[in-house]
Amino acid sequence: MGVHLLKNIPYFSELTIEEMQNLVASSQKQKYPRGSIVLHKDDAGDETYLIMIGRVKVIITHTDGKEIILNILKSGDFFGEMAVFEHMPRSATVVAEEDCEVLIMSRENITNLIKRNPQIAFKLLSDMSRRLREADEQISGLAHLDAQGRVAQTLLKLSKEANMITDEGYQVFPKPPIKDIAAMSGTSHEIVSRLLSELTKRRIIDLTKEYIVIYDRF
Repeated sequence: MGVHLLKNIPYFSELTIEEMQNLVASSQKQKYPRGSIVLHKDDAGDETYLIMIGRVKVIITHTDGKEIILNILKSGDFFGEMAVFEHMPRSATVVAEEDCEVLIMSRENITNLIKRNPQIAFKLLSDMSRRLREADEQISGLAHLDAQGRVAQTLLKLSKEANMITDEGYQVFPKPPIKDIAAMSGTSHEIVSRLLSELTKRRIIDLTKEYIVIYDRF
């Protein structure tokens, strides 16, 4: 399964099958049950993680103890890749959102691949830059937007990441738990529930059992 997943990831799509097989064979597979900690903020570590099955959330804790979700990552996504370029503590905590299986790749394995395939480094840096920009936007929104603006910003971020558009041009994405939307928006469960209800009544969004549909881009 590891090689099949690597084929569909831009970072590794140009590797030979043999290189992919060697990378998977020299890496460690690890399972994490739902709710377990994969990485702690400030931990030391030089491994990069590839999600094979499941989802994780990347979180930081505010000084008042409130959890803020920076990102929710799914199968095929990476985290911990900054360890390839620096020897610094982990910048956030990663928690299994559901039962997960990850491929843990050492810094040595990744740097050896980069030496043979320099384009991997450019792709990794490009993705890291994108994530940092999105984190900056989220943090800025937490500081300057009201609750409705922060929830709207979160919904648009989730819709952009899902990249699912209907024939009518509507944005569709899997519906996360309200507590996660609240944690990403820096607000409460009650406020998110009320705002989602208001947006539904105004036909800006629609809620199904599994999805959120955005009819109007706010």
